[in-house]
Amino acid sequence: MFMSIHTMEGDADDLLARKREHMDPVVERLAPRFGAIWSVTGKTDKGIVTVNLWSTPEGAARFSQEPEAQRAQQASGLPKPATFERFADADYTVYQADGPG
Repeated sequence: MFMSIHTMEGDADDLLARKREHMDPVVERLAPRFGAIWSVTGKTDKGIVTVNLWSTPEGAARFSQEPEAQRAQQASGLPKPATFERFADADYTVYQADGPG
């Protein structure tokens, strides 16, 4: 597994709104073809942080070069990440409750 974590600085509500409007529809449709597993974004005191999990770093790199993804990024007006970290040997666990109680 490959994990990336990036931050963007600015007004968190504005950043999330632009991400949801421009990026999310494209990412949700295209990223799974490149091995995307999940993505989580949250507000920080300086903006937002996004954690992505991919099957491979190559898939993540190919997705970032996808023309439609690049057009969505440009249309969003989102800033370049303030920080960007990559972790080539990530592991994850999904916890699910069996129901109430």
